[in-house]
Amino acid sequence: MKRKEIKWRRKGLRVMTGRQDGVIFQIWYQCGGPRKGYSVDSHDTKGKGRDIRTTGHKTFQTWEEAVEFCQKIIAGEVDLEALQAEFDAAEAEKERRAIRRAVAEAKEFRGHLERAGISYTTLLHLVALQEGMGGLAHNMLLGYEYGEGWPDET
Repeated sequence: MKRKEIKWRRKGLRVMTGRQDGVIFQIWYQCGGPRKGYSVDSHDTKGKGRDIRTTGHKTFQTWEEAVEFCQKIIAGEVDLEALQAEFDAAEAEKERRAIRRAVAEAKEFRGHLERAGISYTTLLHLVALQEGMGGLAHNMLLGYEYGEGWPDET
């Protein structure tokens, strides 16, 4: 059976848009970074579950590959639920890695605070006081710390 081709039109510098059977497609060209290529967004206006956004998850190297993916969505040849579950799992893993990195960073900073003998809340209080100082007072304090003493108080 011959497929009905999606007709495309330009919508901005790096976006082409097309529509078929109640699904609005956008193909984005990503011209920089590690994911150079094309990504696809599909929005199903009929509520048949044909929505997907591949940005950040799946990149098509050529325009033709991206168009073919859209054609497969219309033909029902792509399991979008399974693909979305794969994307969600990848996002969850990225979030877990980010949390682990943040915990390690916080623990390392906490070690610096403990060695300095202050708590994090004390540090925040001191930072707030320092931010309230004027620039001249800041420079005077730096001079004092560098052993220059206080300027004459005449």
